[in-house]
Amino acid sequence: MLRLEAEGYESIGLKFNDRWRIETHSRFDTILGGASHALCILDRQDSESAWFAYIVGLARGRSMPLALYLLDPGIEPLGWIDDLRVFPDLNAVAEYYLGEGEEWEVKEKRRQAKSALLELGISWHAESFAQCVRDGDTKAAELFIESGFPPDIREKTGVPMLCLAARHKHLSIVELLLEHGADIDVQSDDRGYSPLMDAAQQGDGRLLRYLLDKGANTDLQSKDGQTAIVLAVGRSDADIVEALLSGGADPDIADKLGLTARKYAKLFHDPRIDAALSAGA
Repeated sequence: MLRLEAEGYESIGLKFNDRWRIETHSRFDTILGGASHALCILDRQDSESAWFAYIVGLARGRSMPLALYLLDPGIEPLGWIDDLRVFPDLNAVAEYYLGEGEEWEVKEKRRQAKSALLELGISWHAESFAQCVRDGDTKAAELFIESGFPPDIREKTGVPMLCLAARHKHLSIVELLLEHGADIDVQSDDRGYSPLMDAAQQGDGRLLRYLLDKGANTDLQSKDGQTAIVLAVGRSDADIVEALLSGGADPDIADKLGLTARKYAKLFHDPRIDAALSAGA
């Protein structure tokens, strides 16, 4: 109990004697009402006592996890309790409940986040998460992640949340998703775009430079074989082209039409892009 309380987990101990039978049910309910787990510490005589049977029944009726610590290692657990966890020493007891406490905290944090979403009038499913990303609602997006949604989850069309945030130019949500472990080079099911390609397509230089700084792959290809720099050349966006070249983008990767960023640039005759590509060459 001292070990658990030192880690911030409350505990209460009950010592049973011959007078336990005259205690009221309400007193046991009051004492154990807030407990999440129960542990019985037994000697050889206790293993066959009526109080122990009572506590086992009480714990099972409440679906409360019950475990045993045997003061006498030679005690043979009876068949009707062979499903209970038995600890060999006090360190094992403490480590188990510390682990259970950490797991409970994770579940409680998820429960609270889910409740907060419902209080905001936001339903708890993937499409609501996607809509919050489209809307740039960073607070709600964070609650979805805290409630247990993985940051790489996709909307119904197969677009990952990170790509969705990039398409709607929401840098704060991109930052949030990456902080929680989203794959920076994830590609969508529709066009095969990565977040960097979406940023290039949208002409969002701030977001694109952020993704480059975070190590995004500049040379991933879409379903059409196009790279981020091909998309930028197609938009005649010299700022984005220069940023991608500075980030190491290869302008000579051909798409499925056999055209590269350099060849597209020649078709469009943008002097600044031509100059940037020539300098890069």
